[in-house]
Amino acid sequence: MGYGDDFIATAQARVAKEKNPNSRVIIGDGNKIYPSIVYLNNPNIYQGEISVNDTRNIWIKNYINNRPYIDQIKTNRERIYFNNNFSPTPGDIFFSKEEDMKGLEVIKTAKKIWETQFKKISKFVVMIEPNVKGPDYANNVGSNIVGEAHLNRDWGFEKWQEVVNNLKDQVAFIQCFKGKAKKLTSVIEADSNFRMAVSIMKNCDLFVGTNGGLIQAAAAINKPAINILGGWISPKVIGYKTHENFYIDDKKSPCGARIRCQHCAECMSQIKVDEVILSILKILNK
Repeated sequence: MGYGDDFIATAQARVAKEKNPNSRVIIGDGNKIYPSIVYLNNPNIYQGEISVNDTRNIWIKNYINNRPYIDQIKTNRERIYFNNNFSPTPGDIFFSKEEDMKGLEVIKTAKKIWETQFKKISKFVVMIEPNVKGPDYANNVGSNIVGEAHLNRDWGFEKWQEVVNNLKDQVAFIQCFKGKAKKLTSVIEADSNFRMAVSIMKNCDLFVGTNGGLIQAAAAINKPAINILGGWISPKVIGYKTHENFYIDDKKSPCGARIRCQHCAECMSQIKVDEVILSILKILNK
């Protein structure tokens, strides 16, 4: 839970601002602002000094431990229960001119690298993200990830590598990373922060990954995406109809387990590499 949740908040802020154009729409708990780099340059979100008694304030109470797609009453230490009455609306991100230019330049460079290697013109550029925010990821990038729930979203690094191996002569794959995050082979690497990764994605043809900030970003910039969900969370509460969602809807799904879950592992095992490859080709060749 992080940047993806912030995109959901931007959609809530946009709706609130449209209904109340003279208001100050604030992301926070009623007393404190919760900032995010996702909110930078966003005209719908007030990020200045606040007075909690200002009648212009409209608080969007979407922050850590208070997410609209989670049933906070039923959720416990073992499991997250989801709010089935919630469905997400694509959010927003507003880039500076510099961010737009840098994102485009990365893609131009990536195409040249691929074209030099394969001796033909690049037709498709796909951003791919195989990593999930488990303890190993946290150690590699220097972030603070607590618990193992994110590992239930892990499709398997070797499966992502197999996707690349099968399509690398047709598609220029680009992987954005920071720190020592694990990298696929035969992809073009781009060392970037989150906002720059989204700017780069803006100039790609497709994003493929698992549920998280980049999937929500893809929805915000109206980018086609393939989301490997498994059985941990349902696309009904976190997915988008414009994306291809690989979800295993069995009697235990969505399980929302906060520890490593055998059910989630079995669901991920049912999602085959060939299916994902066919989905990529189908979207690219539309």
